[in-house]
Amino acid sequence: NRITIDVPNEDLRPGPVGQRLEVIDYDGCQKRFYPPIDLDNSAVLMRSGLDPSESDPRFHQQMVYAVATRTLENFDRALGRFILLGKRAYPRLRLFPHAFHGANAFYSRELHAVLFGYFRADRKNPGENLPGQTVFTCLSHDIIVHEMTHAIVDRLRHYFLEASNQDMLAFHEGFADIVALFQHFTFPEMLRSEIQKTGTKLNEAGYLVNLAQQFGQATGMGKALRSALGDRNAKLTNTTEPHNRGSILVAAVFDGFFATYQRRIRDLIRIATGGSGVLPAGELHPDLVNRIAGEASRTAQGILTMCIRAFDYLPPVDLTFGDYLRALITADYELLPLDEFGQRESMVQAFRDRGIFPENVASLAEESLLWPVARGIPPIKIGNDNLMLSFL
Repeated sequence: NRITIDVPNEDLRPGPVGQRLEVIDYDGCQKRFYPPIDLDNSAVLMRSGLDPSESDPRFHQQMVYAVATRTLENFDRALGRFILLGKRAYPRLRLFPHAFHGANAFYSRELHAVLFGYFRADRKNPGENLPGQTVFTCLSHDIIVHEMTHAIVDRLRHYFLEASNQDMLAFHEGFADIVALFQHFTFPEMLRSEIQKTGTKLNEAGYLVNLAQQFGQATGMGKALRSALGDRNAKLTNTTEPHNRGSILVAAVFDGFFATYQRRIRDLIRIATGGSGVLPAGELHPDLVNRIAGEASRTAQGILTMCIRAFDYLPPVDLTFGDYLRALITADYELLPLDEFGQRESMVQAFRDRGIFPENVASLAEESLLWPVARGIPPIKIGNDNLMLSFL
């Protein structure tokens, strides 16, 4: 699957180095710098960037910049403001595509950077990779988005790295996966391909619902690192590890998305099947695929916007998954009071099914979940703790 990522135009120096992001390609294992790509070079611009290449470090730089910029753009659009990532010592967030040798990638608050590792694929169980081939985490869309989201969340809510309850770090991990997951669905090229394979069953579309598939296979897991479907048997009461607990939140949001998506394509399916609702065997008509893909993409973008806008309705400290549900409902209600496709209803039902309930509410009715208007909140002083978050 190849896609082209459109990003806002800005003046770039070789690196690329833009207003908010700076790619620094220093290989910590080889102790060397790789020549930086100049995306403003006319020869590169005419080709819409370099062609995909696992062996060319310049393409790695290009991909990290493009995916990170697209992630920032989604936050800018959803929150309605330009998110600045600079600090006093570092005017831009720094991205290191080949920072170290190891099967990991992480955001470091101390370095104000996202560092990507590279490693050898498992020789006994490499999945679809060659045994022992070099796998670059900087070539994984999901890993780039996940770590960028950690950096952005740390900018928006500094104290969310304080583990004051079991949901705090789990939210960091789960929300980063949510953003990575729903950016899959905003690329129509991928959607059309998977819809043709699975019909309308996007919950069975492996490349769309799985996260870091190459990474998971290369490390010998035999499957993707994580999935949007989660484990129906997983319960919040006995799941404490942040990634596993966060996966319950991801599964709840995806269930809400899938229910909304099915509601939005119901009329298309009725028309295509003459009212039976059962699609015939074989390939779907290309026009139907395009229409379904369009609805899926719009639904995913709406859910992603809803999830990001909720940040403006979250408490600054001691967040719980139940608080996040209330923020989701409030953010969406403020923007779209008329819930035409039952998006909020689907989300509440999905959270209930996964055992996620807010505290101090009378019921799960929409009017009970909406946050009351808050006034007179005092400012909070930001500390200088040095923390890092890992993708694993």
